[in-house]
Amino acid sequence: MYVRIVTTVNGHAHSWFVLFQKSLFAQIIITVIVTCVCTRILSSHWFRSVKYGKRRNVKLPTLPYWIPGLKHALSLAYNSKPFMARSNCNAYGDGIPFFLDGAGQNMLIILDPEQIQGVLRSSTELDPNPFIHEKIMGALLGSPQEAIDHYISDQGKADYIQITHIRQHTTGSNLGVLDKRLFETLKRSIGQTLLSSPETERTEITDLYAFIEQHVTLAITETLLGSAIVQSYPGMIADLWIHIEATEIFFMGLPRFLVPKAYVARDRLLSNIRKWSLRAETLRNQGAVDTQWDPVAGSALAQEREELYSAMPGHDEHGRAAQALGLLYGGTSLTVPITFWYFYETLRNPSLHERVLTEINNHVDANTNSYNSCNSPHAPSSNPCTQKQHELTAPTHALGEKYLIEKGTTVFILNRYVAQFSHAWARARPQALARPLDAFWAERYLVAGGGDHKRERFSDAGLAGNWTSFGGGEHKCPGRHFARNIGIVTLGVLMGVFECEVCDVEGARELDPKLKERAFGTMKPSGKLAARIRRRAG
Repeated sequence: MYVRIVTTVNGHAHSWFVLFQKSLFAQIIITVIVTCVCTRILSSHWFRSVKYGKRRNVKLPTLPYWIPGLKHALSLAYNSKPFMARSNCNAYGDGIPFFLDGAGQNMLIILDPEQIQGVLRSSTELDPNPFIHEKIMGALLGSPQEAIDHYISDQGKADYIQITHIRQHTTGSNLGVLDKRLFETLKRSIGQTLLSSPETERTEITDLYAFIEQHVTLAITETLLGSAIVQSYPGMIADLWIHIEATEIFFMGLPRFLVPKAYVARDRLLSNIRKWSLRAETLRNQGAVDTQWDPVAGSALAQEREELYSAMPGHDEHGRAAQALGLLYGGTSLTVPITFWYFYETLRNPSLHERVLTEINNHVDANTNSYNSCNSPHAPSSNPCTQKQHELTAPTHALGEKYLIEKGTTVFILNRYVAQFSHAWARARPQALARPLDAFWAERYLVAGGGDHKRERFSDAGLAGNWTSFGGGEHKCPGRHFARNIGIVTLGVLMGVFECEVCDVEGARELDPKLKERAFGTMKPSGKLAARIRRRAG
């Protein structure tokens, strides 16, 4: 006797199975799904086995992924900042180092400050210069290959020369010259926006972040490169920020047709900087420039850099333009967002506002009608949103007692997560945890001063690895003193020369960015922040 057992759903026997048998499309979809799920399960198992294993001298784990071969490539290309934040640093940010793999392009992410201290101390093994030459100078700034070849062939001599040169011009009396020029330029620039309003009335600012970004970037640009280039190239500030915001796009090497706006903006920047370089060179050869600061040739720093690089192989106006763009990028990309947040947090905190305003008034120079920015203890102390990169040049490097890094590995340090690694802060400076690390607290970096006066002062001593905004070790940012003073000078102008207020302080808090949604990049309010400004009476 023949018995047939049939499973039916609404009278249709094995409808899904039949569909799968007859449809090639369905077979492909199911195969892809199964492959991705299996890949995720296996990669998660491999990750956990390394993370929780007891073996020593093991290779670092790669974060779990869904797509074999491509791994994290699509996620990084689609939106790298939220992906690295939500899927990686927030989920696995307990201190273990891990790899991100973009179709063979590996990036090692380090979050533990103790491991970062080891990286910063190991300048002979973990060197940022290969990354600087290939990715920053080449991919980001468009430097000619001849110039990059020179940086590589001279074994770091050009890097040492330019770092030393920047340090000379951003410390001591030279720093004071830059500060004064920045102050006067910023005061003039903001003052021009108020010319149409009576002095007693406040001028409405529809977007405070955009207002500060425009005026501070303009002031930095004129201070470094002179005023003529901005006057002849009105779109310079906008193009510069398009370029800055596309940083990871250039690092990933995405082709021009996918991101034409970023490449066109960089093309315009380099073209106009080349014209500036040639014009300034002609005037210098004629002895027709003010060597301290010239409207065409710019600051003494910029003038001497042009002469310095013009003597190096591969540095015609194209090579020099990439270097000048790098100087401008370095002077604005980090300092402008930090300056905004320092000013904004001061503005909406009445107690801090009063103390900072008192500091400003106490440092007025009656002769120059400006401010001494070097003595304020309330230095900008927010944690910037940047990343640092080093590349391993030795055969291997031990990362702690458990892991080994192989030669050629690019190591990324995401400052935002490092700065919020509470376990390391508790060991280094417990009092800094009196308020949450993801909250602005200007006093976090203040320590009691020595001597009889016991005046509080800014200090990052003992925080190597916890606070890496300006790098560390031999490669610590040579222009960090000028970067710090940009924020203080801006406060001197916006609070001492002018009065500024947020229209709706409580409502504006809803525009605070979600720090855990972006692993790196410029942090801005999530909407337009309305404010009012007028010249301060007297």
